[in-house]
Amino acid sequence: MGHPPQPCRAAHAHRGAARHTASLAEGSRLATLTGCKSCHGDGKGAVWTPVDWREGQVAPPPIARSAARYSDAELARLIRQGVTKEGRTVFLMPAWSMTYLADDDVGRIIAWVRSLKPGPDDVQATTWFGPVGRWKILTGATLPSLVVAPHGVAKRPADPGRYLTRVLCSECHALTEPRAHDGKVVPPLAPMAAGYAPADFQRLLHQGVGAGGRDVGFMGTIVKENLHALRPDEVAVVQRYLRGVAAGR
Repeated sequence: MGHPPQPCRAAHAHRGAARHTASLAEGSRLATLTGCKSCHGDGKGAVWTPVDWREGQVAPPPIARSAARYSDAELARLIRQGVTKEGRTVFLMPAWSMTYLADDDVGRIIAWVRSLKPGPDDVQATTWFGPVGRWKILTGATLPSLVVAPHGVAKRPADPGRYLTRVLCSECHALTEPRAHDGKVVPPLAPMAAGYAPADFQRLLHQGVGAGGRDVGFMGTIVKENLHALRPDEVAVVQRYLRGVAAGR
């Protein structure tokens, strides 16, 4: 399936990458927060737990090798719209949430990507779908990572509570209603966050431990792999934003 590029937005992200080549530390942190590292084996590529011939195999490629054939604008489109250089849509990459990334943050991630080098231990496996995996795609049980028009703004907002919530949480959670995700029901964010004391909310997003030591299931894995990189001030503004939503503000 082919999809036309978004030249203005992609070009803007390209210029952002050029301006922020010195911001590798922040680009690396953003790559942790958004799951680039956890999915792609810290950039070296990975094979997710292989399944039998019926489902197929998911193998995120080594980032440096894959990105070498992309321009910065094409990388920006892949990240925020789930569309490859050739105009094909990808699956399982969370473009639905990464589409909210601001241009300057996309530029920082791309700068981090450009700092990586191919290595001899890169995992170069192939993603493929077996008959059940293909059937899930055909029936809509597995959706393509396609975003027709990206939603990102030019710069990360000064008060980033809403921004970080969209980028980091919207793949799984809705704000005020429960949502089904991967066959499970995940709680709405706003009332959940409003019910936490600030210290407990910090512990939830830094250690993956719920109030009273409660096991939070898969959320604990997401925290361990990604969300632990949030700064304490960012956790605080996220909770402030979600409390406002819960209060109807």
